[in-house]
Amino acid sequence: MFKPAVFLLAIASYASAQTPQELLRLAQETYKSPEGYMINGKGSVQPPGSSWQVTFDVTTAAAPSPFDSPRPPAHPAGQVGGKMQYVNLLGGSDEKPSISIPFVVAGGWERVAENVESVTETGTETLPLNGNPSACRVLQVQYKTPQDAPKPAPVTYSICSDRHIVLKKVMLYSTGRHLTDPAAPWTITFDSAEFNRPAPQWLTDMKDLPDVTTRKEWIGQLAPTFKLPDLGGNSVTLASLHGKVVLLDFWSTSCGPCIREMPMIEAISDDHKASLIVWGVSFDQPDRDKKWLLQHQRSLPTLSDVDFIVSDLYKVHGIPAIVLIGADGKVKNYWEGEVAKPDVEAAIQKASQH
Repeated sequence: MFKPAVFLLAIASYASAQTPQELLRLAQETYKSPEGYMINGKGSVQPPGSSWQVTFDVTTAAAPSPFDSPRPPAHPAGQVGGKMQYVNLLGGSDEKPSISIPFVVAGGWERVAENVESVTETGTETLPLNGNPSACRVLQVQYKTPQDAPKPAPVTYSICSDRHIVLKKVMLYSTGRHLTDPAAPWTITFDSAEFNRPAPQWLTDMKDLPDVTTRKEWIGQLAPTFKLPDLGGNSVTLASLHGKVVLLDFWSTSCGPCIREMPMIEAISDDHKASLIVWGVSFDQPDRDKKWLLQHQRSLPTLSDVDFIVSDLYKVHGIPAIVLIGADGKVKNYWEGEVAKPDVEAAIQKASQH
């Protein structure tokens, strides 16, 4: 005779028998599942010193089969969408904060078990999933960091014990554009999940996104002038480079595509020493850049743009980004994404002829 209570008890026993490390790994495998799924929820944050709480929608999804595309996505895709909603919790008169939602907060679900230093189980809680209560185990995860980076606070995950879905994530992270800005607790909570389903349209549309975007609206415009320090603290102005062809490479040590592209930029710099000035433009702290370049034996001359002054002037949407400026001070080409070396070489040759 079938006894539901005994069966449920067996499931509970199996779930609790999993170590915290195993549960975290199973959650990661869920987000790497080849089955199509879509998991929906909301995020919230209250910036330090503000009376406003900001909420936003979050979705993570994966296609049930590989895209018919030469460039399928390597990981499930996430989307932060919907109009941001503001609630004045304290009744203060301060202005609504302007925030950007970092990928490290709202994405990366398929890598939750990577680069882990320690996992500690801190309790349990019950959260809704598809309208039903779901038992969760609460794990506090400390991730490893590079030696030259400050150690972050642990990330807390509430993971559904039977389906291994992260139903809540809480982490301290900056609400500004700098990692050194005051951190606030970001909370992501998922409450619905569908598996074995077609990919949502926004995910399907991603197969048509180009590897590289050419910012055509910039071509022919006068390049905005600027003044930035190099990694030695010496000031460099764009005006001082007038009459020469200049290549600006916007990058960061935390940007994988930027690092992959760097040897190509350095090779171009070496090949065109007589006719081209190359400057990397980094968003990181100068000391971090100097140490990283030394450790990785890279030689890219770099300017420090920690306040995003130049990236805002050039309206950089994403990195890596390369801006090629002619001797006349006008933008000759502007790419975002990993551009092919022959394309850059051809653009430099054309710019050098004028």
